[in-house]
Amino acid sequence: MSKIFTRTFRVRWGELDPSGMVSPANYLRYLVETAWDWGVAAGMDVNYSQNPDVFWVIRETEIHLLRPLRHNDVFDFMIWMVHWKSVRGTRCFELKLKESGEVIAQGSQHIVYMDAKTGRPTNLPEEEIEKFRLDDPRTFPFERFPKIAPAENPFVMQRQVEWMDLDSYEHVNNVIYVNYAEEAAAQDFSAKG
Repeated sequence: MSKIFTRTFRVRWGELDPSGMVSPANYLRYLVETAWDWGVAAGMDVNYSQNPDVFWVIRETEIHLLRPLRHNDVFDFMIWMVHWKSVRGTRCFELKLKESGEVIAQGSQHIVYMDAKTGRPTNLPEEEIEKFRLDDPRTFPFERFPKIAPAENPFVMQRQVEWMDLDSYEHVNNVIYVNYAEEAAAQDFSAKG
Protein backbone atom coordinates (compact mmCIF):
# COMPACT_ATOMS: atom_id res chain seq x y z
CA MET A 1 0.00 0.00 0.00
CA SER A 2 1.25 3.46 -0.87
CA LYS A 3 1.60 5.70 2.15
CA ILE A 4 0.11 8.51 0.07
CA PHE A 5 -3.48 7.45 -0.52
CA THR A 6 -5.53 8.68 -3.50
CA ARG A 7 -9.24 8.42 -4.07
CA THR A 8 -11.08 9.67 -7.15
CA PHE A 9 -14.42 11.47 -6.92
CA ARG A 10 -16.92 12.82 -9.43
CA VAL A 11 -18.92 15.80 -8.20
CA ARG A 12 -22.57 14.81 -7.93
CA TRP A 13 -25.45 17.21 -8.42
CA GLY A 14 -26.56 16.86 -4.79
CA GLU A 15 -23.18 18.17 -3.58
CA LEU A 16 -23.74 21.61 -5.09
CA ASP A 17 -24.96 24.68 -3.25
CA PRO A 18 -27.30 27.32 -4.76
CA SER A 19 -24.33 28.97 -6.51
CA GLY A 20 -23.72 25.79 -8.55
CA MET A 21 -20.45 25.01 -6.77
CA VAL A 22 -19.57 22.30 -4.27
CA SER A 23 -20.63 23.45 -0.82
CA PRO A 24 -17.93 23.87 1.87
CA ALA A 25 -19.34 20.99 3.92
CA ASN A 26 -18.81 18.61 1.03
CA TYR A 27 -15.06 19.31 0.92
CA LEU A 28 -14.93 18.06 4.50
CA ARG A 29 -17.13 15.10 3.52
CA TYR A 30 -14.64 14.21 0.76
CA LEU A 31 -11.84 14.42 3.34
CA VAL A 32 -13.62 12.17 5.83
CA GLU A 33 -14.47 9.59 3.14
CA THR A 34 -10.90 9.59 1.81
CA ALA A 35 -9.44 9.22 5.31
CA TRP A 36 -11.83 6.34 5.98
CA ASP A 37 -10.82 4.53 2.77
CA TRP A 38 -7.16 5.21 3.54
CA GLY A 39 -7.58 3.49 6.89
CA VAL A 40 -9.38 0.54 5.29
CA ALA A 41 -6.55 0.18 2.75
CA ALA A 42 -4.11 0.04 5.70
CA GLY A 43 -6.13 -2.69 7.43
CA MET A 44 -8.31 -0.50 9.63
CA ASP A 45 -11.54 -2.03 8.38
CA VAL A 46 -15.09 -1.95 9.75
CA ASN A 47 -14.14 -4.24 12.66
CA TYR A 48 -11.38 -1.79 13.61
CA SER A 49 -13.68 1.22 13.38
CA GLN A 50 -16.33 -0.46 15.51
CA ASN A 51 -13.85 -1.01 18.37
CA PRO A 52 -15.71 0.39 21.39
CA ASP A 53 -12.46 1.10 23.25
CA VAL A 54 -11.01 3.82 20.98
CA PHE A 55 -12.10 6.53 18.57
CA TRP A 56 -10.67 9.43 16.56
CA VAL A 57 -11.34 13.12 17.06
CA ILE A 58 -10.76 15.76 14.41
CA ARG A 59 -9.22 18.60 16.38
CA GLU A 60 -8.77 21.14 13.61
CA THR A 61 -9.02 21.31 9.83
CA GLU A 62 -7.58 23.98 7.56
CA ILE A 63 -8.40 23.99 3.87
CA HIS A 64 -7.38 26.48 1.21
CA LEU A 65 -9.83 26.47 -1.69
CA LEU A 66 -8.00 27.55 -4.83
CA ARG A 67 -10.68 26.88 -7.42
CA PRO A 68 -14.35 25.85 -7.17
CA LEU A 69 -15.57 22.39 -8.01
CA ARG A 70 -18.65 22.11 -10.21
CA HIS A 71 -21.05 19.38 -11.32
CA ASN A 72 -19.33 16.38 -12.96
CA ASP A 73 -15.79 17.57 -12.20
CA VAL A 74 -13.62 14.49 -11.65
CA PHE A 75 -10.79 14.94 -9.17
CA ASP A 76 -8.25 13.01 -7.13
CA PHE A 77 -8.12 13.47 -3.38
CA MET A 78 -4.66 12.61 -1.99
CA ILE A 79 -3.95 12.27 1.74
CA TRP A 80 -0.81 11.48 3.72
CA MET A 81 0.52 11.66 7.27
CA VAL A 82 2.92 14.49 8.03
CA HIS A 83 3.78 13.55 11.59
CA TRP A 84 2.52 11.67 14.61
CA LYS A 85 3.54 12.27 18.19
CA SER A 86 2.13 10.21 21.02
CA VAL A 87 -1.65 10.75 20.87
CA ARG A 88 -2.01 13.22 18.00
CA GLY A 89 -1.00 13.70 14.44
CA THR A 90 -1.28 15.84 11.35
CA ARG A 91 -2.28 14.71 7.92
CA CYS A 92 -2.13 16.81 4.76
CA PHE A 93 -4.31 16.55 1.71
CA GLU A 94 -4.56 17.90 -1.81
CA LEU A 95 -7.31 17.83 -4.41
CA LYS A 96 -6.42 17.94 -8.14
CA LEU A 97 -8.55 17.79 -11.26
CA LYS A 98 -8.04 14.35 -12.76
CA GLU A 99 -7.65 15.47 -16.37
CA SER A 100 -5.49 18.59 -16.05
CA GLY A 101 -3.79 18.11 -12.67
CA GLU A 102 -4.88 21.62 -11.66
CA VAL A 103 -4.82 22.01 -7.87
CA ILE A 104 -8.30 22.62 -6.44
CA ALA A 105 -7.53 22.73 -2.72
CA GLN A 106 -4.85 21.94 -0.14
CA GLY A 107 -4.96 21.63 3.58
CA SER A 108 -4.10 19.90 6.80
CA GLN A 109 -6.02 18.24 9.56
CA HIS A 110 -5.05 17.60 13.17
CA ILE A 111 -6.43 14.40 14.68
CA VAL A 112 -6.32 12.80 18.12
CA TYR A 113 -6.59 9.13 19.09
CA MET A 114 -8.92 8.74 22.08
CA ASP A 115 -9.65 6.16 24.77
CA ALA A 116 -13.43 5.71 24.81
CA LYS A 117 -13.56 4.55 28.41
CA THR A 118 -11.68 7.51 29.89
CA GLY A 119 -12.50 10.13 27.26
CA ARG A 120 -8.80 11.03 27.24
CA PRO A 121 -6.20 10.88 24.47
CA THR A 122 -4.24 7.63 24.25
CA ASN A 123 -1.14 6.51 22.36
CA LEU A 124 -1.63 5.05 18.91
CA PRO A 125 0.35 1.78 18.70
CA GLU A 126 3.67 2.20 16.87
CA GLU A 127 2.78 -0.53 14.35
CA GLU A 128 -0.25 1.52 13.31
CA ILE A 129 1.84 4.69 12.95
CA GLU A 130 4.35 2.85 10.73
CA LYS A 131 1.59 2.05 8.23
CA PHE A 132 1.36 5.77 7.44
CA ARG A 133 4.75 7.32 8.33
CA LEU A 134 6.66 8.95 5.45
CA ASP A 135 10.37 9.80 5.63
CA ASP A 136 10.08 13.28 4.15
CA PRO A 137 6.41 14.23 3.75
CA ARG A 138 5.30 17.30 1.84
CA THR A 139 3.64 19.83 4.13
CA PHE A 140 1.54 22.95 3.74
CA PRO A 141 1.80 26.06 5.90
CA PHE A 142 -0.66 25.90 8.77
CA GLU A 143 -2.00 28.88 10.68
CA ARG A 144 -3.79 28.47 13.98
CA PHE A 145 -7.32 29.80 13.79
CA PRO A 146 -7.12 33.38 15.07
CA LYS A 147 -8.88 34.50 18.20
CA ILE A 148 -11.70 36.74 17.04
CA ALA A 149 -13.11 39.51 19.20
CA PRO A 150 -16.80 38.99 19.99
CA ALA A 151 -19.21 40.84 17.71
CA GLU A 152 -21.09 43.79 19.15
CA ASN A 153 -24.42 42.41 17.99
CA PRO A 154 -23.92 38.69 17.45
CA PHE A 155 -26.43 36.67 15.46
CA VAL A 156 -27.67 33.78 17.58
CA MET A 157 -29.44 30.78 16.15
CA GLN A 158 -30.53 27.71 18.07
CA ARG A 159 -30.57 24.39 16.34
CA GLN A 160 -32.06 21.12 17.53
CA VAL A 161 -30.12 18.09 16.43
CA GLU A 162 -32.19 15.85 14.18
CA TRP A 163 -31.86 12.15 13.44
CA MET A 164 -30.44 12.94 9.97
CA ASP A 165 -27.57 14.88 11.63
CA LEU A 166 -26.22 11.79 13.40
CA ASP A 167 -23.61 9.39 12.10
CA SER A 168 -23.14 5.69 12.83
CA TYR A 169 -21.61 6.55 16.23
CA GLU A 170 -24.80 8.46 17.08
CA HIS A 171 -23.05 11.81 17.35
CA VAL A 172 -23.24 14.87 15.14
CA ASN A 173 -20.80 14.36 12.30
CA ASN A 174 -18.15 17.06 11.77
CA VAL A 175 -19.57 17.81 8.32
CA ILE A 176 -22.91 18.73 9.86
CA TYR A 177 -21.30 21.47 11.96
CA VAL A 178 -20.17 23.14 8.73
CA ASN A 179 -23.77 22.94 7.48
CA TYR A 180 -24.95 24.55 10.73
CA ALA A 181 -22.43 27.39 10.34
CA GLU A 182 -23.44 27.97 6.70
CA GLU A 183 -27.10 28.12 7.67
CA ALA A 184 -26.41 30.57 10.51
CA ALA A 185 -24.42 32.83 8.16
CA ALA A 186 -27.20 32.72 5.54
CA GLN A 187 -29.84 33.61 8.13
CA ASP A 188 -27.66 36.39 9.54
CA PHE A 189 -27.20 37.92 6.07
CA SER A 190 -30.91 37.53 5.38
CA ALA A 191 -31.84 39.24 8.66
CA LYS A 192 -29.60 42.19 7.78
CA GLY A 193 -31.23 42.53 4.37
